Amino acid sequence: MIVLLKDNEITESTLLGGNIDVDRLRQCIIDAQITRLEELLGEDLYDKICNEFDAETLEGDYLILYENYIKPFLIRQGALEFLKIGAFTIGNNGIALPTPANTTAIDSKMLSNLVSEMRAKADMFADRMYKWLCKNRLPEWVCSSDNIVNPNRPSFGSWFLTNDFIDEDIYVRNILNNK
Repeated sequence: MIVLLKDNEITESTLLGGNIDVDRLRQCIIDAQITRLEELLGEDLYDKICNEFDAETLEGDYLILYENYIKPFLIRQGALEFLKIGAFTIGNNGIALPTPANTTAIDSKMLSNLVSEMRAKADMFADRMYKWLCKNRLPEWVCSSDNIVNPNRPSFGSWFLTNDFIDEDIYVRNILNNK
């Protein structure tokens, strides 16, 4: 599988520290590519970007798409995927939440806020990418019955109401609390 980011690009551009296990972070980048990026680009354009990235032959609009839209999106989406699972370790003893000495684990509300903020940033970059693709109409960005994954408009897991950002979980919690 071709990974479209270098190992250090997420830690250099987000709040994630440089002391993170590269293998765990790389898996989060791959998840972001498979679950969100391929859906945004569609199978044909995604394959073209991956192949030309691997061969170091990206140029023109494809290089602009990669540098200005794909890379910023993947950095935030990869960080989002890591925030959701990064605190946990899985081993022969099961799933654990290790806490190093002299540290305090954050509570679920604080983690939810971090995840929501990173999701909002990833969604913003997804929307920018979609608008750029609509404007530039690359030939590979098409729907085809031969494709397993066709381009899709970004779907967001949050709502914007009266200029306030409302996360799905908070919205549902507020409804339940008001009953």
